[in-house]
Amino acid sequence: MLGDFIYSDDINDAEFKYDSSQKVENKVRRFLLLAAVFISAGVLWIFLISPSTVPARIEVRSFAGFDRANVLYQAGIAEGSTYIAINAVQAQELLSRHYMVETARVVKRFPDRLSIYLEPRRAVAVTLARFNGKIQPVYIDRHGVVMRIGNSAGETPPSWLPVVSGLFDNNLQPWLGMKLPASLVPLFMRIGAINDEDQNIWLAISEIGIAQRSNELYDLVLFPVNNSIRLRMGSDINIKNIYYALLMADASWTDSPREIDVRSGIGVFRTQEARFGE
Repeated sequence: MLGDFIYSDDINDAEFKYDSSQKVENKVRRFLLLAAVFISAGVLWIFLISPSTVPARIEVRSFAGFDRANVLYQAGIAEGSTYIAINAVQAQELLSRHYMVETARVVKRFPDRLSIYLEPRRAVAVTLARFNGKIQPVYIDRHGVVMRIGNSAGETPPSWLPVVSGLFDNNLQPWLGMKLPASLVPLFMRIGAINDEDQNIWLAISEIGIAQRSNELYDLVLFPVNNSIRLRMGSDINIKNIYYALLMADASWTDSPREIDVRSGIGVFRTQEARFGE
């Protein structure tokens, strides 16, 4: 019957469609294969090859006097080090120990970035001590760390930086990075807090003397710039009790006292000069 016959045109049409779809499928497979190869190569490069062979991009944010080369040397990192070769935890610990560094932060960012952030120590007080046979200024930060010794030619300590005496004797020579006794650290923390509030207050004080009462206890004796009266205070000084003591020293007295004792919070006059440690 006529309906049972298959025309050759229909067969050719079907074969053509089959061949076309087969070619498209093959092209898609080849594309996917190439894409997989490229993606695999990229992953291998990013996660394995680059971190272990390509020098890391190192960013250093430091401060004056501590340049990039010195920072990397102190951190134990060589220029050209790879990402994998750098131990960020160890580098941060090494930098934190440096006498010029207040805080250090070392951050690795995969696959090839290393960032180093440093904050410098800042002096809150200065004292005088014998160093290498000469009397030199010694700068101390709020944590009681000796962060600098001596000045450059023609340089003097800032006028607002308080001078603290009684820290070192002839038998004790300071060194960079030296930590003062734990009993003295709170004093420098308080001086630092006063500096933050109003550092100009120290322009009225020529010297802060430490009058030791025992190994752990001490008073402070302040010497005003424009007055011969000594101000005896406890170790827990703050800006309010300093202002109070200065106002008392500036008042007019019939018999000018040699010393004003404000350790109790109320000024007590002494007409005879007491011994320094009393």
